[in-house]
Amino acid sequence: MSQSYTFIDPGGNSAQYTIHEADRHREFYWSTDHGDSGTDASYAEAQTQARTALKTSMTERRKASRIDPR
Repeated sequence: MSQSYTFIDPGGNSAQYTIHEADRHREFYWSTDHGDSGTDASYAEAQTQARTALKTSMTERRKASRIDPR
C-alpha cells in the first residue's frame, strides 16, 4: 500500500511524491515523479526526504528553464 501527495511550489508548479508502507526491513520507500527515491526508518522521515528532494528538483528545473540561451 502507498500514499501519494501533490506538492505545489510558490510558482504554482506541481509534482507528486509517494510513500510506501514499511517493507520487511521496516523501511519506508519513497519516490517522486522527478525520479528521486530513497528509504527511511520512519514514515515522517520518508515524507520529509521526499519533499526535500522534490523541492530541490523543482528549483533546479525552474532555474534551468530561465537560462537565457544566448
